[in-house]
Amino acid sequence: MSAKAVLRFVKYKITRDPDRERTWRARCVSGDEEECGAESMVFGGDEDPIDWMAEHAKETGHTRFERTYKDYALVEKVE
Repeated sequence: MSAKAVLRFVKYKITRDPDRERTWRARCVSGDEEECGAESMVFGGDEDPIDWMAEHAKETGHTRFERTYKDYALVEKVE
């Protein structure tokens, strides 16, 4: 007895959801034994966390940061 399998591949398109806000944030990870941990607020543009990091570096001498970008996506089947 033989089995047959039918495989159907579906293509999807992924796009940014224009109805949802993109956000940026920065966190200071400088430190030898422990990270500084200072965090910026959540910003709606990428320039603001850059300014925050520059100001934090100026005030503390810290130079290592984690940057986080968040957006929302739509997944749509391609016909």
